[in-house]
Amino acid sequence: MGKLHAYKQLIQRMKNIKHYEGIYSLLAWDVKTYMPDSGIMQRSEELGLISKRVHELFTSKETGNLLKEAKKTDDLNLFQERNLELIERDYKRETKIPTDLVEKISKHESHTEHLWEKAKAKSNFEMIKNDLQKMIELKREKATAINPDKDPYDILLDLYEPNITQKDITTYFTDLKEGVIKLVHRCSECQDQPDLTVLKTHVSNETQKKISSYIIKFVGLDPKRSRIDESEHPFTTGYGDDVRITTHYLNNDPMGSFYSVLHEAGHALYELDLPREHFLTPIGNAVSFGIHESQSRFIENIIGKGDAFLSRTFPLLQSWIPAFENISYNSFLKAVNAVIPSKIRIYADEVTYNLHIILRFEIERDIFAGKCSIDELPEVWNQKMAKYLDQDIQEDKNGVLQDTHWYGGAFGYFPAYALGNIYDGQFLQKMEQDIPEWEDKIKNKDEKEILDWLKYNIHEKGFLYDPRDLLENVTSEKPNAKYFVEYLNKKFKKIYKF
Repeated sequence: MGKLHAYKQLIQRMKNIKHYEGIYSLLAWDVKTYMPDSGIMQRSEELGLISKRVHELFTSKETGNLLKEAKKTDDLNLFQERNLELIERDYKRETKIPTDLVEKISKHESHTEHLWEKAKAKSNFEMIKNDLQKMIELKREKATAINPDKDPYDILLDLYEPNITQKDITTYFTDLKEGVIKLVHRCSECQDQPDLTVLKTHVSNETQKKISSYIIKFVGLDPKRSRIDESEHPFTTGYGDDVRITTHYLNNDPMGSFYSVLHEAGHALYELDLPREHFLTPIGNAVSFGIHESQSRFIENIIGKGDAFLSRTFPLLQSWIPAFENISYNSFLKAVNAVIPSKIRIYADEVTYNLHIILRFEIERDIFAGKCSIDELPEVWNQKMAKYLDQDIQEDKNGVLQDTHWYGGAFGYFPAYALGNIYDGQFLQKMEQDIPEWEDKIKNKDEKEILDWLKYNIHEKGFLYDPRDLLENVTSEKPNAKYFVEYLNKKFKKIYKF
């Protein structure tokens, strides 16, 4: 067999696996959107079967032989070498995980995430406590299989943000937490506080869908390659020419869905902008969840909550939402950007949101260090919410049940949100150097250059680099929370006038 032929066969195998993963994603999307309630057991079996097939195909001896042969090729280009590097990295990890464990985890994830919706609706952690305990045990078993000599939580973190450890994250988050807490105190001490009641008005789902269509058009999502639906917890899934987002409409909080759509549209834009020439190959994938979150939060917060975007959007919102006709733009801007600690992460402001993530990171770290048991989890959560955000949690639905992540098995994901914020501070600083007038462009409905900057510098790079290497290539610096903290202070000093 020719060595280049082996490479081509290996890549074709990766493409087939990607299609299997696409089928899995579509079935999982259906679970959260349209699947009949009684279909969960059947769907769990289907998802488990696909996970098993993907794992068997990827970890087979044939894949290993093709990889070994392809690595002998002398004239591979940069992209081909990177593909082999990524395949080998995953192959070494996945071959250590028993196939029956992969299937077992997949079935339990779909079952437990579905049960989570019922437990949350009843605000009853006891309904799902044992299933969550089993999830933790399965994730620990997976981490131990990958590397029994390494901290299991570091293993799980690496699945979402390659080559990062809890020690790294603790360092980044220490600087972030210090800066955020100081800013929260400064904002709370200001006499002229925002009036949040101006945003609370009844808006029909139909009207909110019109607003969502406006957002999708602004971000530039291709309607032939994307769609939007409703779910209990907003999310994005899909790849290539089929990328799907969801939102959750609340009739008395139209800005909640407004920003969830902006957030998910940012995720979708990243997926749609990935390098087409590397479609279905490893470097055609997004680099990491932290970079992914940086792109969604850049659209949602840096652009979406900025004066430039809101000043042009407010008149449209007034035409759709009659109650907004009675408030001034300045009142609206301050309310949208109000820094007020709250119970629910997805509706938290741009500043205190980081404390929600740091809280979850610390709990995850303690769970896998054996310092927080399943029985202690609700109380530990509530204590940290009181300490960091001065919130008194009385109901599980506002506490340990508010997020889907743990119940879907995503231990290690939460830090990606705040890492994304840190990356954004650095991306913004570089973009301001390249496009000093970027805010004027957005205000004047000329956002193409900004979106193209994100596409060229980040999206189109795919997985050519690991996340911190990509960050350094774009900004010439390693992760540093100071830029995001500086951005927050500059923005909120202007809004709060301190």
